[in-house]
Amino acid sequence: MLKRLKSYLNQRRKSASNLEPELVITTERDEERTLLLIKSGVQRSVEPIIGETVLQIAEMHQVEWNSFCKRGTCARCRCIILEGEELLSSPNEAEEARLDPEELEEGYRLGCQVKVKQPGDMTIRHAPYF
Repeated sequence: MLKRLKSYLNQRRKSASNLEPELVITTERDEERTLLLIKSGVQRSVEPIIGETVLQIAEMHQVEWNSFCKRGTCARCRCIILEGEELLSSPNEAEEARLDPEELEEGYRLGCQVKVKQPGDMTIRHAPYF
């Protein structure tokens, strides 16, 4: 039974790692904005809108970001900023209340709260707790 449990858990880890979407937001020198979605090896480029949240951008382009409340309480839209943190809004009260200080320091944010504030290169990966 232990062997079957280990096998099951390994399969779950492999399938979960293939399902984690990444949003890669880039701006070329000519100021064209491009948002590149990478999910299971598939890439799609779209134009982000400054002032919109990561979740809003994902939803506008039919990217399932696994959100529920959209108020910063459920954390299903939790993501990690891998590049371009300085181009995004600072953590707000909802994020500070829901995320641990260590998570914020590591670059974790709530997709429904973090907004694009200026153009530039950003890499954002969906990283929910479950």
